[in-house]
Amino acid sequence: MIILGLVGTPAAGKSTAAQFLADQGAFWINADLIARSFLTLPAVVDGVRQRLGDDVVHSDGQLDRTQLAKHVFGVSKEYQENLQFLESLLHPPTKQEIYRQLETAAERKTPVALLDVPLLFESDWDVCCDQIWCVDASRETRLQRILKRGWSPDQLAKREAMQTPIETKKRLSQVVMCNDATLAEFHEILARQWSQVAAMIDGLPNTNDRHCRSETGPNRS
Repeated sequence: MIILGLVGTPAAGKSTAAQFLADQGAFWINADLIARSFLTLPAVVDGVRQRLGDDVVHSDGQLDRTQLAKHVFGVSKEYQENLQFLESLLHPPTKQEIYRQLETAAERKTPVALLDVPLLFESDWDVCCDQIWCVDASRETRLQRILKRGWSPDQLAKREAMQTPIETKKRLSQVVMCNDATLAEFHEILARQWSQVAAMIDGLPNTNDRHCRSETGPNRS
């Protein structure tokens, strides 16, 4: 089984790329969705409430992700400490679920597992990957996209500041794709890269034993 890592800048089109690859048969492991699912755990809700206050919790007892983002996305020490606290609650169960899904992909004899982890390099998940793809786009293009999402330029800048610089991501990736054109053109780029991966698959064992496992993989929580 081949493990592809997927990284990019915010609003560059990483999710679009992931969906395309999933449609081609890749087993999509979406760390964002996994972590989000753990936001409902009572221990997480209670811990966040105690640290950040009642304004981050809806009347139904669930976390308000919009309010939560206001406390964790920023460059000051306070933001960083809040984010580290949230990560200390979410990363351990998220990491174990990623391992579980990698095992599931191998058991299903899936040729390609797609590791879609926002902090792939920061969390050492890159050591699990046979190849890493990076999706980038011009700042002008990304600003147009985030405005459609209801984000502000300041929100984009804060999220960028929390990640490894894009030039570093490009340098550490084997494939770099620019997504400044139309969706159809981006799909053509993805299809060409996917065809090269498909050519690598023949003859590979249907196992992930040669990749990281829960006892030997990334050590960061």
